[in-house]
Amino acid sequence: MPAKQVTVKAPATSANLGPGFDIFGIALEQPNDIVTLATINSGVKIQVNGMGAKTISLTPEKNTAGRVAEIMIKDFTLETGLQIHIEKGIFPGKGLGSSAASAAAVAVGINSMFGLGLNNKQLIEYAAKGEVASAGTEHADNVSAAVCGNFVLIRSSKPLEIINLECPIDMELAVAMPKIITPPNKTEKARAVLPKLVSLEKHVYNLGKAAAMATGFAIGDVDVIGQSMVDDIIEPSRALLVPGYSKVKENALSAGALGVAISGAGPSMIAIVNKKTGDVARVAIAMREGFLSAGYDANAFATRPGKGAYVVEMKQ
Repeated sequence: MPAKQVTVKAPATSANLGPGFDIFGIALEQPNDIVTLATINSGVKIQVNGMGAKTISLTPEKNTAGRVAEIMIKDFTLETGLQIHIEKGIFPGKGLGSSAASAAAVAVGINSMFGLGLNNKQLIEYAAKGEVASAGTEHADNVSAAVCGNFVLIRSSKPLEIINLECPIDMELAVAMPKIITPPNKTEKARAVLPKLVSLEKHVYNLGKAAAMATGFAIGDVDVIGQSMVDDIIEPSRALLVPGYSKVKENALSAGALGVAISGAGPSMIAIVNKKTGDVARVAIAMREGFLSAGYDANAFATRPGKGAYVVEMKQ
């Protein structure tokens, strides 16, 4: 018999980390979404409270959580409907994987609720289907980090192959989220500005940084990771969409960050700090001041790498 109700906590995530466009992702200890699923007679019904709740569609096919629920109910012939309550702790549209967190939470929740026995790869595939509701296409970087936790590297999208690595214990992260209005199609717009052709020189440069970053995670060296947080292909184009980008980056590095990058499609920015040699709170404050210099206030906070989505409560 399935459980009557399950509550899942899912983390914010940051994709790309500089050179790893569409292949790197990291889970954050905070903020989080709390998603509660309860069985009902039929259909999928959605309630949303918390950060940016009014901007989120309650129509299942237009909501990442609802889309995952509908697909899994159909695929596994689950003879029930689901009520989904989402408490948004992750502000949507800011580049911190808000939609991915909700999608991952529902995949993990349904898996536990009905004892489906799905592995992380299968959960990611379902959560990625939910991303179609927000991004228009399936994307695995944020949902992979939201499901697995820590650092993920997408070795292949089709077929899906994920490498999941632990983060160094000395890694801390500073995040600054500017208080600007982002359009509903923000991710699509951020992709539209990307270069269609890339020089061999830039490709080789980025490849070296990406390889070094992955190596840093493999050997647990936060300095190598942070110093590899550089992108010469995607970020120069997207920087124009982030007010105060240059000052935020300059401030963070001056305050002790090892590296700084746009978080996902932005406009939030994220910095890596070695807690042995830097003060992550100081870096966060400096990043906020960078946005203020461009005329925009920002929420800035310090966090650490986090674990993947997990069940916090289940009622039979």
